[in-house]
Amino acid sequence: MNFSYFRNICVKPRSPYLKTDMRYIPFLSLALLLGCASTDRPASETPTVSTVPTVSRAFDVPALVGMNADEIARPLVSQSVRPDHDQTPRESATGGTEALYTYWRDTTALEVSYDPATLHVNSFFIKTKSGHTADYTSLLKLANVSKYDKRLTIEPIASVENPQQFTGVKLVPAVQ
Repeated sequence: MNFSYFRNICVKPRSPYLKTDMRYIPFLSLALLLGCASTDRPASETPTVSTVPTVSRAFDVPALVGMNADEIARPLVSQSVRPDHDQTPRESATGGTEALYTYWRDTTALEVSYDPATLHVNSFFIKTKSGHTADYTSLLKLANVSKYDKRLTIEPIASVENPQQFTGVKLVPAVQ
């Protein structure tokens, strides 16, 4: 049997080009890696995904419309809301007396102004612990109130220092 044929197939003499090509293999692999890593656009043009913080409601003010001050306290206290009760009657802007219930959920407060003699609710005031916001519609979302709700009169309260900022929103139930 002639093994010279197999010897020529398995062990070929080296080509001079093969030695030259081997020198460029590290550069070719580096070029391949850099070619895969590059993009057509610069890094500054890549779009960034910005998440809009969702505002979840803290209070359901429309559900509280028509209730007196004591009736409002029952559903709110059972919803892990911290109540603060200010029984000190004070003179209201309309000339009557008023007292306040303040309910806190996380960093949002709902102040309920009412007549201590009749327990009739005069108004609601929604505010946050941060104090100021540029867009009062976020406060309306916290109160679960639409700008077009006919049951409430919406009065955004501007900051004294910066009129472009809002300290809260006063919600007055419509006269029925």
